[in-house]
Amino acid sequence: MGGSIDSFDSMGYKASSANGVRKDSASNNNYTRNNSRVRLGPKELEVVKRIIELGLVFFRPIDLGLNWDKRRINDVLRRLVAKGLIEKVQRGIYKVVDRLRLIQLIIDRARHKLTRRSKPETETRKDSQGRGSHAADHHHGIQYNIVVEGPYLDNVDGLTWFFKRIRGDRVDRDWKDLVFFRRINWAEILYKVKGVEIFGQIKIYQKHGVVRVEWQPPKGFVKSNGLESGLRMYWEMVLNLFKILIHLILQKGPLDVKQRMIKAIVNAGLKQLIC
Repeated sequence: MGGSIDSFDSMGYKASSANGVRKDSASNNNYTRNNSRVRLGPKELEVVKRIIELGLVFFRPIDLGLNWDKRRINDVLRRLVAKGLIEKVQRGIYKVVDRLRLIQLIIDRARHKLTRRSKPETETRKDSQGRGSHAADHHHGIQYNIVVEGPYLDNVDGLTWFFKRIRGDRVDRDWKDLVFFRRINWAEILYKVKGVEIFGQIKIYQKHGVVRVEWQPPKGFVKSNGLESGLRMYWEMVLNLFKILIHLILQKGPLDVKQRMIKAIVNAGLKQLIC
């Protein structure tokens, strides 16, 4: 069986991935429409997540690393084949049809799940200032499916009122926890955003006087899909980052920051954001 996998590699593994990239680019606008007709059960979703995380293109059931009964795995793979998400190349070997479509399925599933839960949660959630969830999720009559929570403190270095030193405990502390500290020497300020998916990591930092916006793809993504697909996913993740920042400012930002953001968008420039 190992020889079969190697033979696929030697027969044009990269070529087949490149063809998939062209198909992804041409059909990207149809992802949402096509995926709306696909329903994944819990086991199918778990397999799809494993395929994405491991960067699989050609794979055997054992490559998924799932501690399931063999018949259960084969049954799930048959259902994914029937839904057009993977192909059975030969006995015991499968191929991912469209990796970006699988990623979009995960995004749509998470968005749908959050939308369904948003109404019940609005009755009980409170933001960091202790206000009810209507204050956190509704602003000036606008209801958000993207929910921002915070502020929180991470990696705190400080001294409590009992003279206990807290240093880099990697615990997300609510802003109200500041009352327990005599002194704060260092802390990372963060907000949590629900309703938008970021695959891999996006890093924004300044180096040599230049701001760098980097997307670090999940392990195996570029190898499996090619650089063209990676560049496309870069812009998808940047777009998601833009949505996150918009909602972060609208829901939690000070009034003057909101005003400058709106001016910047209207004028299509960033000059107004400079303090």
